[in-house]
Amino acid sequence: MKNTWKNAIVWCSTIFLTLAAVIAFYFILQNGASIIKGINSMFSALASIWLGLGFAYVLDPIIVSGEKYLRKHKVGPTASRVLTLAAVLALIALLIFLIFSRLIPRLFETINGLLGDLPAMQRTFNSYLDRVNEWNPEVYNYILNAINFATDWVNTNLDKTFNTITQSFINFISGIVNIFVALIVLVYAQMSKERFIGQSKKLLYAVCHHRKAATWILDVARQANLIFSGFITGKIIDSAIVGVICFICLSFLNIPYVLLISVVIGITNIIPVFGPFIGAIPCAILLLFVQPWECLVFVIFILILQQIDGNIIGPRILGNSTGVSAFWVIVSILIFSHILGVVGMIVGVPIFATIYYIIKRIAEAELASQNLPTDSMAYVTVDHIDENNQLVYLSDEAPRKKTIAQRRSPMEVWRDTRTTAAALKSFCERKYNDLKNRKEGQDK
Repeated sequence: MKNTWKNAIVWCSTIFLTLAAVIAFYFILQNGASIIKGINSMFSALASIWLGLGFAYVLDPIIVSGEKYLRKHKVGPTASRVLTLAAVLALIALLIFLIFSRLIPRLFETINGLLGDLPAMQRTFNSYLDRVNEWNPEVYNYILNAINFATDWVNTNLDKTFNTITQSFINFISGIVNIFVALIVLVYAQMSKERFIGQSKKLLYAVCHHRKAATWILDVARQANLIFSGFITGKIIDSAIVGVICFICLSFLNIPYVLLISVVIGITNIIPVFGPFIGAIPCAILLLFVQPWECLVFVIFILILQQIDGNIIGPRILGNSTGVSAFWVIVSILIFSHILGVVGMIVGVPIFATIYYIIKRIAEAELASQNLPTDSMAYVTVDHIDENNQLVYLSDEAPRKKTIAQRRSPMEVWRDTRTTAAALKSFCERKYNDLKNRKEGQDK
């Protein structure tokens, strides 16, 4: 009798929860737009909080390093944190002061100079159009129709453009207010971060009764922290270095609008893969109207700079912080840029890297439980797995990945290279002597 009542209660609870889930799903489908709008409004209202937490997270390595330095000089934990936060806030205030007192006025001067050069750019563009008309009238008519279409679109959407500019100005003012509030949130978050970490772990162990699962979640959280902190902090430093190098080199090359171009290149470089092109294309178009030769010099310089950044600067700063290949980097940028916009292009890579790490860890745990290799390259030439749980390769081929013992050392590679070069030199000398002897024989 007691078991019957238990089964009835279980069935009733299951039916009730199923109906509730169906009703909730139907409600979400019918009111999806309103729910998304409400979520966006909530996130907008908490923008300063998210910004402050972001500041606290990005600046945490600097603050921790400052605290360690002060503690070595026998300063107490609380005093070291207060002094470090005071120094960081002073540096942020100095940076904001320099931006508003030096950088922004220079940018406005550059923009005013650009607006003053518009008539000259228009004359240059008209001369290009005249040459195109002499070369091919059909292409000229096509370009002229495109210009007329763009002009009509601007005239039609002039009110919307004015409203957009007004809204951008309002957002700029509110952004300044959010920055000051975010700095306050930064202080409170840093002063209480140990308490927040302890509360999070306490809640995790209270909810998750399986200790192995809780430990697994903590390990994933630590790895995600390493991925995010290493990628975002490293990318900011890398972009700042690229912007400074761009400013110095373009000043040396006498490229116009050097400050504006350097700021655009530095900011867009934060976006992986596509960022350099997003920043370089409008700058190249701008220089094309001023002087085509300078545009060509700029494009060549950006290509060289991106090669240096991608092969020297970036790897030294970032290392392999994400643990994903270039293919998955592109996939993550395309996916998260569609979901989160520009923010998704920046944080999409570490988010995807964290998901990739979770899936990889689950898959490797399952393979290890079946006594199968966890290295991906071990499965490249696999045909099937037999009844004895052994890998069977195609045409009895071995795995492609070489072991450490099979890999050649740099000295062996250098020795083989020198041997090949010596053999090539000897071959060339023999051919040269044969030709020389043949020519001497013909002369005789």
